[in-house]
Amino acid sequence: MRNYEIMFIVSTQLTEEEKQTGIKFVEDTLKASGADSVKTEIWGDRKLAYPINKKDNGYYALTTFQMDGTRLTEVEGKLNINENLMKYMIVKND
Repeated sequence: MRNYEIMFIVSTQLTEEEKQTGIKFVEDTLKASGADSVKTEIWGDRKLAYPINKKDNGYYALTTFQMDGTRLTEVEGKLNINENLMKYMIVKND
């Protein structure tokens, strides 16, 4: 098991409840794929470096977890179909 982190951006046009649902979706997807030690840190609304889908702001969250790297493609496949996630990036954390 290796340490990873995923930084993701949820649309700011969602309600607070919908934002929390988007964050829970990421956590549940990771846990369903066998991730351990899932911890999320909310960074909140921030200005984007460049517009994404004609939006200038996003709701940032950072989740750290431990997982077997061979399961990451399964996680990415599930995250790609969620319309509330604007962008995400998974990085190995040494």
